[in-house]
Amino acid sequence: MELLEITSLINKDLIDLNLEASSQLEVIEYLASLLENQDRIDSKSAFIQGVMDREAQFTTGFGNGIAIPHCKSETVKNTSIVIGKMNNAVDWKAMDDREVSFVIMLAVPESEGGTTHLQILSTLSGKLIDDDFRTSLMNAAHKENVLRLLEDCVSKKSNS
Repeated sequence: MELLEITSLINKDLIDLNLEASSQLEVIEYLASLLENQDRIDSKSAFIQGVMDREAQFTTGFGNGIAIPHCKSETVKNTSIVIGKMNNAVDWKAMDDREVSFVIMLAVPESEGGTTHLQILSTLSGKLIDDDFRTSLMNAAHKENVLRLLEDCVSKKSNS
């Protein structure tokens, strides 16, 4: 199974480590605007609707202060990862009832849904169970550190 290069999925402009938001919807709208700014989605409103519809089915509040909202949609042009670290935690109806302060949002084209989407989700969720990785990611002070951690995560997966 071939893994995508992390640089095709995320770059510094898709990471905000000082996100100001007071609700789940504000976080999703803001991260969607980062995708829109890079022309990775055709319709910001359609993408946001897709993410919110997914949240309505089951929370993506993973636990430990992290959420992984995601959307598989025809409006997505390029598979992308967007990261937001909030200054104030927000209610995400997370599985462990803790508020969320770190969001990793996935955007996947409809055509790649069964493969790319599941591959990224399983890799990330597997790594987020690891306390050291999760702590390093949530405490990363610079965008470069986040990129390096995600790159390590992807390259380790391909070697196993």
